[in-house]
Amino acid sequence: MAEEDDSSTAVVISWSAIWVTLLVSIAQSIIFYLFFAYQRSKERDNGSYSLYEPRHHNRSHRSPPPFANSWWSDTWNVSQEELLRCVGLDSYMFLRFLRLGARIASIGTFFLFILIPIYATGNATGAWTLQFNRLTLARVEQGSPRLWATTFCWWFFIAFVLYEFWTEWKLFYKNRQDFVAKGDPDTPVDFCYAIRVEQLPPELRTRLALFAYFERIFPTKVRQATVYLETGLLQKLCNERQRAIECVEKAVAFTRVYPYKPTPRATIGGLCFRGGEEVDVIEHYSREIERLNEEVDVMRASILLESSSRHEEEIPEASAGEGNESTWEENHITPVSTPVSSTGVVTFSSLRAKQSAIQCEMSGIADNITVFSAADPKGILWKNMTVSLTRQKVLGAQVACLWIAGILFWTIPISFVTSLANLNSILAAIGVDAVDSDAAWYGLVAGLLPVIFLAVFMVVLYMAIKAAGTHWIRFKSLAEVDAYALYWHQFFQFANLWLILFSGSLFNQLDSLLKDPTEIIKIIAKALPGASVFFANMIAVGGLGSFGLELSMLPYYGITLLKNLLKPEALQTQRMLDDAKTPPVILWSEIIPPHVFVFLVMMMYMPIVPLMELFALVYFGGTYIVWKHQCLHVYSQPFEGGGHSTWESLFGFLMASIYMSEGVFIAYMGIKEAPGQAACGFVPLVASIMVHVAINKNIRRPLQNLSLQVATDIDLADCGLENTGDNAVEDQIYAQPVLRARLEERRPLPYRHQDEAEAYEEISDANEEI
Repeated sequence: MAEEDDSSTAVVISWSAIWVTLLVSIAQSIIFYLFFAYQRSKERDNGSYSLYEPRHHNRSHRSPPPFANSWWSDTWNVSQEELLRCVGLDSYMFLRFLRLGARIASIGTFFLFILIPIYATGNATGAWTLQFNRLTLARVEQGSPRLWATTFCWWFFIAFVLYEFWTEWKLFYKNRQDFVAKGDPDTPVDFCYAIRVEQLPPELRTRLALFAYFERIFPTKVRQATVYLETGLLQKLCNERQRAIECVEKAVAFTRVYPYKPTPRATIGGLCFRGGEEVDVIEHYSREIERLNEEVDVMRASILLESSSRHEEEIPEASAGEGNESTWEENHITPVSTPVSSTGVVTFSSLRAKQSAIQCEMSGIADNITVFSAADPKGILWKNMTVSLTRQKVLGAQVACLWIAGILFWTIPISFVTSLANLNSILAAIGVDAVDSDAAWYGLVAGLLPVIFLAVFMVVLYMAIKAAGTHWIRFKSLAEVDAYALYWHQFFQFANLWLILFSGSLFNQLDSLLKDPTEIIKIIAKALPGASVFFANMIAVGGLGSFGLELSMLPYYGITLLKNLLKPEALQTQRMLDDAKTPPVILWSEIIPPHVFVFLVMMMYMPIVPLMELFALVYFGGTYIVWKHQCLHVYSQPFEGGGHSTWESLFGFLMASIYMSEGVFIAYMGIKEAPGQAACGFVPLVASIMVHVAINKNIRRPLQNLSLQVATDIDLADCGLENTGDNAVEDQIYAQPVLRARLEERRPLPYRHQDEAEAYEEISDANEEI
């Protein structure tokens, strides 16, 4: 890709790495697209929805008609209003961001046709002005009047970006207000009226005490309250029962397919695969299910009895388990001492009461009764609900220090990646003669390998960040884990850009930097055009190379094909078949940061390498169409965050991209000995700060909570929730699922659903005869 001259900072950029990467990416995407077209036509003829229309299984009421004749035309014609109704606010704002990137890139592409002729006819000479760099700002000589054209284009470009930001925020304001007030159509209505209470003092750690505390503050407005208990032993029993249920289901499937073979047998007991008793799987695990059902019922009843006995609260008999009609006293159930957490949830019958609780200081004591909006029940990590907020803060600070320190070690894989992009430097280091950098194979190695290796490194890093949030810090909802992973994943994406720019140049000139720190400006000025091809290859592979791959759903197809090869459909249980119909989920913290990285590259390189805008236009335009189709037909989010991750958190990174780009512009103009243009670069910087402050003050701050006036209007219009006064665990959607007997599975599923229907018909016929 690049060859360094004697100064070690001047680089000659070859076109081969770009052309080869583009051709390979286009060829790859075409192959995947042909697979998509063929397989989609095949599934349409067979009436199968699992791969390309899985939303039809559980979101058909919020999806366009499946298998349109022209997928892209059908996708393009879906209006913004219908898009929001179908996909929800999270996916909608993600798509709006991609659309925003395409609109900004289109303006940058317009300026490309103005700036490239100006740059190409520049008079600067040197190794860094040859080949690809003939189309960059490096070609313009020091202090040239041509730099005014760059400055004016930059002004208009930033003005358009800020206008687009303001427009998107005005739209988001309205949609976010609607979400906070009414939630998503598929979200339980209690979600809008519930709060999570942290750092409860010991005297409030029962359902009755917590209910009474908030009832005193908000008379007649408290609907339900729950405090989370340590239910690890009960959950362990439930997990063991679930494994037994699935073992029976698999054994039944085997006997249905091979009725002439002996029923499956297993060895129980023994040590190190020796000894033990051989038993019939169905008989043994059926007895185990019955035993575990009884143990679960007794332990659940004991936990609830001990929890309620603290305030002599009467416990409903139905909580003891399905089909258990006797009282706990008759079964001689004794309370079990169960640790109680400092976390609870309160549900109000009035939206105004909920908003008052969130916006007001509850106790007036530091670290005491801290209130947050409750998460969607479908996105709660129940095993983490009993972790104290103080513990989470301490562990979060520890892990944050680890990630910040990890930036120093992150230079190692980045240096490896950038060294692959400059293969001749590696050959020179080991004493091998340089090769022709214009050769196709050289372009393939220098263009694709660095991008692939960097993608692999980022996947591993993302998995580590997500695991830290889920299993170490133990956030209490998937939304919190996603926000945490998004922040640090994006942090490392930004670090990638600067480490790639400085890799090699910074360390090779460390002595001169120590003597004159201003040398870093020169390093930036010469490193930016030199790294542009690497970033262009990243955009090409991430855009052109992934359009067809995303549409084809090839990874999911491959996994399904492998499962079917290992276990034919007839041998699969009904549970396995149902799970295969579950639509895939978009992980925002994994998907968004690479797109923001491309946005940063697009912004930073607009005045320096305008050709990058064309790459960004293809990237964002194509990604918008592809992901719009996928969100409408394929992906289905299990819960809604109301655009928090996909716009509110995202916006901070977009503004950081603008500020970094404006700083680079000013520095570059300084190195070009253009003080007037550098001074003019502060104008869009000041404008960006003013717009940022205005958005925070006029839109973001009011959006933090729903105003009491709006909440009151909604209460008057909708009459709030019905206050039944029933605080039983079974009736609370925010109660721990392991304590709600109605939600549990107590027996295996039938081999197929039609078996259950046939059995029901037989029972109905028998009842009619009787």
